[in-house]
Amino acid sequence: MRYVLANWKMYPTVDEALALLRTIQDGLRGRRRPEHDLPLVIVCPPFVALAPLRAEADEQLVRLGAQNCHWEPEGPYTGEVAAPMLRGLVDYVMVGHSERRAAGETDDQVADKVAAVAGAGLVPILFVGEDEQGDDALSRTEQRLRHGLRGVDLTRQHVLVVYEPTWAIGAERPAGADHVGPVVEHLKAELRRLGSSRPEVLYGGTVADENVEQFARLDALDGVGATRGSLDADRFLAMIDRVTEV
Repeated sequence: MRYVLANWKMYPTVDEALALLRTIQDGLRGRRRPEHDLPLVIVCPPFVALAPLRAEADEQLVRLGAQNCHWEPEGPYTGEVAAPMLRGLVDYVMVGHSERRAAGETDDQVADKVAAVAGAGLVPILFVGEDEQGDDALSRTEQRLRHGLRGVDLTRQHVLVVYEPTWAIGAERPAGADHVGPVVEHLKAELRRLGSSRPEVLYGGTVADENVEQFARLDALDGVGATRGSLDADRFLAMIDRVTEV
């Protein structure tokens, strides 16, 4: 498994984010072994923590990502952040997270953001998934994938995709590997049809140290994403241990 994505949402203050990053990096340094590779950890903190974390981040251990951006390169958009402003601070930008979509973000806006991120030389992390279980769940997820990628050329630009079924977030019974595996394989096949020679799909949706092993065993899956599990350094490092040991 190549990636572990940490979305810190609107939780840590700058000081808390710095302390958390330092503890995670110290733990990763102690886990380096010649016989196996650690996954690439992508940390997406609140915007206000990006510059301080950039000064602390060891790129051999952790890469930084932003949680969102605007689709325009500049303009009269009070409170927004443009993709070009993020160059030098992050390598990745999350786009189309279910919480953003629930707040009113449209499929067209998601597609424009993906294109803006790629155009700025950064890697989009595109979130797709169905809102509810049902017969049309897979087709809805595929539709969001195709629409979100309409403005990029996958033969030249790399996009990380996160499969995030909204119904599984915070659920007592989150999606299991038997559901996730076939969906990921389908999304990868679709990415190849769209021109990607290196399709990479992660799973996000109530992933924690207690259940990450079932996802780590899925050959088709390239990584997992976590929120609350990534806000506690010990739990997050335990998750990375389970991913590495599989």
